[in-house]
Amino acid sequence: AEARAQIGDVDIYKSTFTPMKHTLTPSEEKTLMKLIVDAKTDRVVGCHVVGPDAAEMVQGIGIALRCNATKAQFDATVGIHPSSAEELVTMRSKWTPPPKSQAAE
Repeated sequence: AEARAQIGDVDIYKSTFTPMKHTLTPSEEKTLMKLIVDAKTDRVVGCHVVGPDAAEMVQGIGIALRCNATKAQFDATVGIHPSSAEELVTMRSKWTPPPKSQAAE
């Protein structure tokens, strides 16, 4: 909401997944990642990460944001495998929020 208020149209790329290190364990821990991109310039303007090692990933993303990195530059980056951080450079589909129910209006 803040990005839309400041710059207008944004594209959102979102992923929720089980980190690879938990795929063979009984853990049901999930990670949520979201990139917010200026739809006009392709510049990444925000990032949300919730899950293990989030602080480590966000620190690197902060540098990219300060350098005005674009979504195309993220897409052209080879992800470190296996890691949760690789999801940040492999998200290709724009996320569309579900429609608001009439009851919420």
